Amino acid sequence: MERPVRTYESGFFVAGYEVRTSLAVEQNPQTARIPPLWHKIESGELELLIPRRLAKGKPFVVYYHYESEQGPFSVLLGYQVRGQDDVPPGLSGLNVPGGRYLMFTVTSSKPESVRQAWQQIQTYFQQPGAPKRAYTFDYEVHDNTQRVSIFVAIQ
Repeated sequence: MERPVRTYESGFFVAGYEVRTSLAVEQNPQTARIPPLWHKIESGELELLIPRRLAKGKPFVVYYHYESEQGPFSVLLGYQVRGQDDVPPGLSGLNVPGGRYLMFTVTSSKPESVRQAWQQIQTYFQQPGAPKRAYTFDYEVHDNTQRVSIFVAIQ
């Protein structure tokens, strides 16, 4: 994983599948709720449901509604769209506001690589002098099979 870059990102809208989960739930393959959403993405099912996607059809994973640092949070896995009018029935839509972020780059889109990157990100924020996480909206942009950009909101 490359060294993080401070950035200010504009807001955007995402449409897709939403679940409520926690780190404990996701660490157990029997209870994890995010992998089944990825299966729907990989099958092409979601692309068919959202014909008017933006950002060249790159999958986005947005983490939000954090109850606490270790508590439950919501996840929306989908594609960027212009707004609520582009959210098909049966899917969720989310407006991600602009803000200050640290961008981490992962040079692989394999689930294990992204999971390891999040562990490294947690360690990064525990270091003395590291910025404080905002725990508002964090997100991943799966640019291609060789790169994932992870944006972590900071105060």
